[in-house]
Amino acid sequence: MHAVGSIAPARRRLLAVAIAALTAAACVAYAAAPAAAKYSGPKLLTPRADLAAAFHCPIDPAGSKKTPVMFVTGTGATGQQGYLIGQGAFEAAGHPTCYVDFPDFTTADIQVSVEYLVYGLRQEYKLSGGHQVAVIGISQGGLLPRFALTYWPDLRRKVGDVLAAAGTQHGTTAGSFDCSAASPCIPAGWQQAKGSNLLRAINSQPDESPGDTSFTTVRSLADETVQPQDGKHPTSSLQGATNILIQDVCPGRETTHIGTAVDSVTFAAFMDAIKHDGKAKKGAARVSRLPGDVCDHPYAPGLDEAQTSAFLAGSGGLVGAQSDSAPKVGAEPKVRSVFKKLARR
Repeated sequence: MHAVGSIAPARRRLLAVAIAALTAAACVAYAAAPAAAKYSGPKLLTPRADLAAAFHCPIDPAGSKKTPVMFVTGTGATGQQGYLIGQGAFEAAGHPTCYVDFPDFTTADIQVSVEYLVYGLRQEYKLSGGHQVAVIGISQGGLLPRFALTYWPDLRRKVGDVLAAAGTQHGTTAGSFDCSAASPCIPAGWQQAKGSNLLRAINSQPDESPGDTSFTTVRSLADETVQPQDGKHPTSSLQGATNILIQDVCPGRETTHIGTAVDSVTFAAFMDAIKHDGKAKKGAARVSRLPGDVCDHPYAPGLDEAQTSAFLAGSGGLVGAQSDSAPKVGAEPKVRSVFKKLARR
């Protein structure tokens, strides 16, 4: 009995060691699981080096306690060119800010460009130490964030707000992209025309403002590029979003398409959305909270009125020239099968 009694404690110690080892292994496996599953959605096909080279942060998000901002440019411009138009406003707001240079001055296949944004949002979220990113985009730059959050669900916990200014959400009928086999267009031109196959795929998804992210849209009746902006179904508006018409806030204002990005109403709405973020889908901007003097100045705080007016007047020609020199195709790029399916929740 003495021998048996002396062996039992030893066995118990061995069993305890084994259980501890198994428990540790299980913990390691459990801890590793989220890391392996931290990204979701289609695999990014663009080489990582190209994605990384296109991502820039003029106001570094590392170490900042303020909400990081991602600016998303529109068709016919680089991220840097778009950022320069609103640089003073971003600097005055004091939020860390990043942008992406999309292929071919943002004229390429939107299915390719969106991968650059997906990468950029993930990187900015990481660099900021896990702070949710607030996104502001103009034109195609208003469509791209919605496209990204629709098909890459991991972004929905990384992005707290999206403000889409003059977004091509349901396509434009303004004739900006009058494409045909006889009149080839930039790929993004085909895809942003009303009735395009890509927009049909995106708009067939059940949620126009995907996930818990708060969506705000801003549009102008004087938009010369993206129409219609009035009536029952404005092309830039989204179900589930706060949809703001600039002329409802500032009657008679003649805000152009590109000007919508830096309009005082747009930027005030963006700042309001950031300030009131925190609850799922309830952090979108509200017109009732906009500053009382929002109509007293045409542009966002931090922007010189004369310089911005001159910049906007010249930017149309710049965008047009770059779009004219970009590669053209005689038909809309084929919609990838992954975007024809209902996105996983």
